[in-house]
Amino acid sequence: MKLTKDIIKTIRETIEANDYELDYTYIGIRIQEQPFELGALDHNSVVWDDGEETDEELNGACAINHTMLDAINCEYVGDHIAIIAGDSVEYGEDAGEIIIADAEVISVIC
Repeated sequence: MKLTKDIIKTIRETIEANDYELDYTYIGIRIQEQPFELGALDHNSVVWDDGEETDEELNGACAINHTMLDAINCEYVGDHIAIIAGDSVEYGEDAGEIIIADAEVISVIC
């Protein structure tokens, strides 16, 4: 799914209206094939190698750092978008990618 200007605007307005930055150290945007439910994200992301999914699990859920939305210009797999957050992060290999440990879904966008 492509992050359109309208979706990015909705994400920003949602983050600002709810003051998520006061409650969480890191906020990210996650796109995936499965629908989201509010609360703890029940799975971690896996390593991809040359476009192929591996069995190697990461230490959290991959997301786009919410401060990098304008700089990201790629498509992610999935029809569902959510704002996720947490207090511990590693940086991923892709531009603007963060891996949030013990991530929580704090808002479902679509």
